[in-house]
Amino acid sequence: MDALIVASTLKQQQSLTEVLYRAKLNCLVCSTASEARRAVLCRTFDVFVINSGLADEHGNELALSISDSLYCGGVYIDDYARVERLEDTLNSCGIVALARPITKDALVEAVKLITACNARVRELKAKNDALSSKLEDIKYISRAKIVLMRTFGYTEEQAHKFIEKKAMDLRLPRRKVAVDILTTYEAI
Repeated sequence: MDALIVASTLKQQQSLTEVLYRAKLNCLVCSTASEARRAVLCRTFDVFVINSGLADEHGNELALSISDSLYCGGVYIDDYARVERLEDTLNSCGIVALARPITKDALVEAVKLITACNARVRELKAKNDALSSKLEDIKYISRAKIVLMRTFGYTEEQAHKFIEKKAMDLRLPRRKVAVDILTTYEAI
């Protein structure tokens, strides 16, 4: 699993890398927000850790941006006052906000929690994508059945059997057959 670390100083980068290796994560380290944004464009990450106070921005906007573009959560580390002010916004996006000073154990636990949650979100997204695809299939097939019923006077059952038989004969998905029927007969 891959992690993105964004911290401005070498000491912070080394500390965070050491902690994330304990959590069994491969790390890519960036020192600025713009460098992190470029990294996110090139590859995906399972979790991110941002230590605020970056050279080109503070870091909270970067955390929200990464969370939105990668559909993953992460950890944002900042001073107590800012964490208290931003915590609700960050938490609603799947980002755990930790106030300095933090212990290594607290960071490891936060990263493990985020990693587990991200894995569950990915599973649910895959299921959602599969169901959306099935729903689209049903829409095309239903429209194709209506076209067959209007054009040839088939009953719904006959139209359904026609689509299934044609799909089996041509070794095509039923959706492809339905789309072909729609492009051929729907303009009539």
